[in-house]
Amino acid sequence: MSTSSTPSSTSIPNPSTASTPREWTVQEVRNLVQQKFGKRPCWYQVKTALALYAGKDVIGCAPTGAGKTLSFWIPLLMALEDGHDAMTIVVTPLNLLGKQNEALLEKAGIHLSIESREEIGGP
Repeated sequence: MSTSSTPSSTSIPNPSTASTPREWTVQEVRNLVQQKFGKRPCWYQVKTALALYAGKDVIGCAPTGAGKTLSFWIPLLMALEDGHDAMTIVVTPLNLLGKQNEALLEKAGIHLSIESREEIGGP
């Protein structure tokens, strides 16, 4: 008869709560983005990034060209600035958007390990 026990749920750290994220201010985020990307983020971009960095789910709606993409790159910058390893997976509907993302991150000194796959067609 085996008496092996399974670990309790409290002994396995939850990745989203393993360490408490730093409390960033709006101005700190704006300064970081200005330094790394040479852009001043809009209020909604900063608020979205702060929510994402805190581990919250976010649905954002903004018109084409309003800078929604920057909103999910900012938490990556924040994590790297705080000394964390970070990974972001991005699925884009257009190759051009992927190239724009790559150029933006390279400008910030974030070198990418990119695996791309093109899917054409439908059901």
